Amino acid sequence: MEISIKVTVEDMLTSTEKLVSVAFSTFVAKPIGKEKIQLKPVTLLTEQDHVEHNLASERRKVRLQHEDTFKNLMKEGGKFDNPICDDEEGTVSTRGTSVQSIELVLPPHANHHGNTFGGQIMAWMEAVATISASRLCRAHPVLKSVDMFKFRGPSTVGDRLVFNAIVNNTFQTCVEVGVRVEAFDCQEWSESRGRHINSAFLIYNAVDDKEELITFPKIKPMSKDDFRRYRGALARKRIRLGRKYVISHKEEVPLCIHWDIGNQVSLSNGNVEALKSLAARSGWEVTSAVEDVGGIQIKIYTLEEHDILSVWVEKHVKRPAHLAYHLLSNFTKRPLWDPHCTSCEVIDCVSEDDQIYYITCSVVNNDKPKDLVVLVSRRRPLEDGHTYVVAVRSVILPSVPPSPQYVRSEITCAGFLIHASDSSSCTVSYFNQISASILPYFAGNLGGWSKSIEETAASCIQFIESTNDDGLISIL
Repeated sequence: MEISIKVTVEDMLTSTEKLVSVAFSTFVAKPIGKEKIQLKPVTLLTEQDHVEHNLASERRKVRLQHEDTFKNLMKEGGKFDNPICDDEEGTVSTRGTSVQSIELVLPPHANHHGNTFGGQIMAWMEAVATISASRLCRAHPVLKSVDMFKFRGPSTVGDRLVFNAIVNNTFQTCVEVGVRVEAFDCQEWSESRGRHINSAFLIYNAVDDKEELITFPKIKPMSKDDFRRYRGALARKRIRLGRKYVISHKEEVPLCIHWDIGNQVSLSNGNVEALKSLAARSGWEVTSAVEDVGGIQIKIYTLEEHDILSVWVEKHVKRPAHLAYHLLSNFTKRPLWDPHCTSCEVIDCVSEDDQIYYITCSVVNNDKPKDLVVLVSRRRPLEDGHTYVVAVRSVILPSVPPSPQYVRSEITCAGFLIHASDSSSCTVSYFNQISASILPYFAGNLGGWSKSIEETAASCIQFIESTNDDGLISIL
């Protein structure tokens, strides 16, 4: 059974409550004999009960496929070169972050069966992990989240528990610490033969004197185990990104702007500047890379800012930049290469560089199909060698009200930046600041159990490269 746990704190003077943390624990009923105990289904009484029940089913799917997903991501990550260059400045080794602690299980630490309380083990694990994280940041770290406490076996009164913690990797303002717990009874202790009973990965932030988040230095793996832990942390981070949608299930907060022809220039320029600003932000991290015969062809980056997730897909195309620009800025051609887009039509040709489209999308997660009304603003570079821009954002158009057949969705900031590499090739970068309504299209890929983004990017490349200049003239 899955049990949801929410911890809140209440201010006694103002009676205001604040959410401290959320967790989901999985329990099994221990049978007396050999047969498993079949639990009765939960009775669902309200609409919210049905929502939580469905989310629990999705979380269970994620848990069951976690091991296979992790192995696939580790295998994929092992294809690439060492993640840190030897001459890169500002990198640090994790050897100084290794911490070991030993605890003796006493009667107050155990239940009436003599088994150690799980909460006690978790508290000891957090203590040793906090020390490990503090050695890297030279400040007091704050526990942000825990990536799956897994109880592999029991320990009992009289056991010695050995806790080993070490920093695995850093991600801008976060650091992952891995903790392994082994149990020894008296005989096992004398033979140096422990039982692996627990593992967990704890994510920390750290703040300075001004209460601002500290940026951690990059990690430089030295040994084979260092590289394994480094890549394992990258894989877990990617799985967490995908799992985040299933756990949070945030409702869409409408941010669309009303289209006003009298304010066209301002809306169009704001659309373009928002895309450029998103692309210029610091903190982008590689989460996936696809290789072809000529090297890495497609890279996927992610950026998390205040619980807002953005995606950047970078691809090299063996066609001139102006060709890619004309093909990608014509959204009526998008269904030819984007499997998520079922139809796209122009509903208002505002100007040569600004058009409003109505887009319908495919079904995902057995929900109703989604639709969008978007403003597409495009800009050619003023000089050769500069970047082509195709910016996209949702707008509200009274002439196209929401339809009961579709779920009206929203794009807050998205689009393409196209930069010429030479006269015959270019780099195409796609950005999307993901809203709750379109996150289902990205969640599986970010979590590592889908290749939809890579497949769509490959389809886009094939579409552009299969069109020559003669084909462009016929399209125009």
